[in-house]
Amino acid sequence: MANSTPPKADSNNQKFEDGLADLEAIVARIDSGELPLEESIQAFERGVALVRALNQKLDEVEKKIEVLVRDNQGQLRTAAYREPAGEDEDEGA
Repeated sequence: MANSTPPKADSNNQKFEDGLADLEAIVARIDSGELPLEESIQAFERGVALVRALNQKLDEVEKKIEVLVRDNQGQLRTAAYREPAGEDEDEGA
């Protein structure tokens, strides 16, 4: 039986957009229902690995992001990006 899973690329050296496209392709293949069980499991495992790698890349980028802010004297300076506190807490109320 031929293996129809795409070749495994190193998730850590892959561009984010390429990894996301690979993940979307994996999801589409699994959702199609045409894969045998063993190939579905392999595709799922590859998808999980991609999600982890993509989340790690997002975390790394988030740490690098700086924003411009004005100090008390009106001068622009850079500061580390901080996620607004409680942003998700208000949505369910």
